[in-house]
Amino acid sequence: MRKILIVVFVGLTTAACTVLAGTEDSRCRHCNSKMYGPGCHHSPTGKHEHRNDENACDWCGSRSYGPGCHHSPTGKHRHGPGAGKCVWCGSKSTGPGCHHSPTGRHEK
Repeated sequence: MRKILIVVFVGLTTAACTVLAGTEDSRCRHCNSKMYGPGCHHSPTGKHEHRNDENACDWCGSRSYGPGCHHSPTGKHRHGPGAGKCVWCGSKSTGPGCHHSPTGRHEK
């Protein structure tokens, strides 16, 4: 997967947002932007949040699960719902047992 880095100049500071190739159809649920990361003026967290791609993290666009998301409030990747998979770990299991979910339960 190819990453494209876009730098946005805001006043005298810069904010870097990333668009991941392969997720072109995914858009922020708050502002309809294709960007990930900081810069969403309509989100309560100020970060873009995508909830329409079960194959990519809502906050950063990564295909990974678990810890390592620098934009997520929990620090963990969360994917969009779909295909009967847990949004936190990708398992098709239900109920308790998700080590990445803040509640410890698989969420679909």
